Amino acid sequence: MGKIRELVYCQECGVKLNEIVTDEGVNRKICESCKKIAYENPVPATAAILFNERGELLLVKRNVEPKAGEWCLPGGFNEIGETPEECCLRELKEETGLTGSIGRIIGSVPGINPFYKSVLVTGYSIKDFSGNISAGDDSDEAEFFDLSNIPEIAFKSHRELLRSYMDKELYSVDKGTLKIMGAYVITSGDHISIAESACEAGAKIIQYRDKKSTQSSKLNIARSICKITRKSGTLFIVNDDIDIALISGADGVHLGQDDITVNDARKIVPRNFIIGKSTHSLEQAMAAAKDGADYIGIGPVYKTPTKENYIPIGVETVKSVIENIKIPFVCIGGLNFDNIQELLALGAVNFAMVREFASDTKNNVENINKLIFKD
Repeated sequence: MGKIRELVYCQECGVKLNEIVTDEGVNRKICESCKKIAYENPVPATAAILFNERGELLLVKRNVEPKAGEWCLPGGFNEIGETPEECCLRELKEETGLTGSIGRIIGSVPGINPFYKSVLVTGYSIKDFSGNISAGDDSDEAEFFDLSNIPEIAFKSHRELLRSYMDKELYSVDKGTLKIMGAYVITSGDHISIAESACEAGAKIIQYRDKKSTQSSKLNIARSICKITRKSGTLFIVNDDIDIALISGADGVHLGQDDITVNDARKIVPRNFIIGKSTHSLEQAMAAAKDGADYIGIGPVYKTPTKENYIPIGVETVKSVIENIKIPFVCIGGLNFDNIQELLALGAVNFAMVREFASDTKNNVENINKLIFKD
């Protein structure tokens, strides 16, 4: 590994520089001949953040120091006369063989480089990419990775840029939508078909609940539903499986009483990620709200074959939840077009159903929402 490039001589006259401390207490180098301070500025660099249609992240394995043999985002140093955007796209093509266009700037992060001392890395998201992956320049390999199987990223600046992207881009959801969701559609049977019909009907939120499929099948289904909900602006929640929710790009996860706590889930999900919690009593509802749930499901309100082992909580518990809980809540369990009128009269506005949405999904979603969104 080479030595850090130290500024020793004046770049104008060649005289050896002296060290001084300015009135502000900052260490500077000065040329006594030119009477000018020689500023040492960070070297500008860029990094590209690119996800494919499956939600996988593009990384490259470096073949040069620093961090040879380790994975990082595609990127590199700016050339003379080159804009940061041009640099980012050039490095992307040189290191991966892919072309694309700039999506948006993610931010700028300072970093330490063993050759240039200080660097300033600007990250950009990439959209509309094309081409075949072919590693080149400073990379030996280029590959898309599931977020569940991502290798350690070599540079701290790259990790910070990726974290910022994940917070702001992937999970930039409006939690205000949770206040009045109307028809809370829980999928069953043909999950993708139900999601399509529900989104077409104007559903504001869809939960993918699947107790039968393998994890790999669940992930494929979740990814398909995510594409559908993205187009319609519908919130997409995955039941129980927080890993499936994160990898598929869902807006949130819905946890049961036997799953990990909301507080623990917050430790591994991005900011703005929605976390719902199933509750079956006022006490559980209050505990979930205290634990930081964004919304709760409360039920079963009435007897239901999907929760045969649960005793119905009844409308009185719903009334107590309305009086004591400040976060949004969704009534669930044994609901139909007749008995939700009783809940509407109490002030409930969010209704989750499985059987009612399993057939004639579009009409049933529209009819439920007409009751809530009367204007």
